[in-house]
Amino acid sequence: MPLPHTLLSLAAAVGLWWAGHGITCTRPALQPQPVPPVFAVPGSAYGSLMARLIRDSLYSYWHGGESAAPAPETAVQKAAPPPPPPPGRFARKGAAPPPPPIAMAEPEDISWLDQRVDKLARLEKSRTKRNNPLPLSAAHRRYVNAAGDVRLRLAYHLDPGDAILYEILHFHLSSRTQRSEASLKALSHRAMAYGLRQGGSLSDALTGAGAAINLLNDELRPENTQRDFQAIQHQRDILERSLARYGEIRSTAQSEGWWDGIPSVRRDELEEHAKLLTRIRDNVRRTQVKAPSGP
Repeated sequence: MPLPHTLLSLAAAVGLWWAGHGITCTRPALQPQPVPPVFAVPGSAYGSLMARLIRDSLYSYWHGGESAAPAPETAVQKAAPPPPPPPGRFARKGAAPPPPPIAMAEPEDISWLDQRVDKLARLEKSRTKRNNPLPLSAAHRRYVNAAGDVRLRLAYHLDPGDAILYEILHFHLSSRTQRSEASLKALSHRAMAYGLRQGGSLSDALTGAGAAINLLNDELRPENTQRDFQAIQHQRDILERSLARYGEIRSTAQSEGWWDGIPSVRRDELEEHAKLLTRIRDNVRRTQVKAPSGP
């Protein structure tokens, strides 16, 4: 008895899907170029923005709900008077007793917008602050670490040129008890290639420099008796080229006028990271590495 037309169509569709799935799975191995990112979001400006938003929330996973960096002082906090001295045994000798606390309204010279920003900042701090005095259980800590791991990998996938995310991911992988040296080196090699690619950004160049430093740290360990001197020279060259590229892009940005268009927080972050990598580069220059002499 012949099959209905609907079943034949369904079987043909399943066969075409299976064939396409097989071709898609083998495509990265057959082609030198990787598969384009989904919707072109990873590596784009939108991906970079989403990665930074995820990066800011990562701190609460490893700091018990508290942010690693202190919250900026808001306009309402700046206008408020200083708190009175502590009463009781902590009071200074001979000092007059503090006046009773007075319910203080919000200062009048603070704009409505600044008051709302201050309120949102306090709500966000309360939302992420842990209010349980008991320590985390082993199961809860495993969940927190797993949740942070997933978000960290997602953020780095969205922006592989984020220098801070690369350092966090490298440290996160290297601090595991069961870590793979090959995966760490592969991560650093991909970061170096991404940092020096054509059309790379300021942060991409810093990411490549940081990856070169991590590989150099691994090669120059005192307990490492089998050093790859050719790899050391290559990583030093990548470090020099990455920092030089950062300086070139920064000079171009200043001459073309778009350096001032970058938010000041972002500029300060790039400059501080560049200064740190430059200091490490200077130490690497002073490190003398000699290849073993021939027999």
